[in-house]
Amino acid sequence: MKEKQELKLIAAYDRNQNEYSLVAHNQSPDEAERYLGEWSRELREGCSFIVIGQARRHRTDQAQDCKACRETVRRSAHLQPQPKFKRRSE
Repeated sequence: MKEKQELKLIAAYDRNQNEYSLVAHNQSPDEAERYLGEWSRELREGCSFIVIGQARRHRTDQAQDCKACRETVRRSAHLQPQPKFKRRSE
């Protein structure tokens, strides 16, 4: 029997603006850890990454376009007041 792989989604959160952007989804724990290690030093002051477990693989290629990821962040990030979604510029 094949073991189910745990998946992660990564959102960038700007507490100064109370906004978040989706940066990656369908990541293995190792991929998520590498992403954080590579990009955490690039964050502006007041910004951080939020890593949330995904219940299932999302079909959308780009995390920014994934409605399931936005719903997961809304439901699971435990941020008050609720942050606004902001599409990030590449």
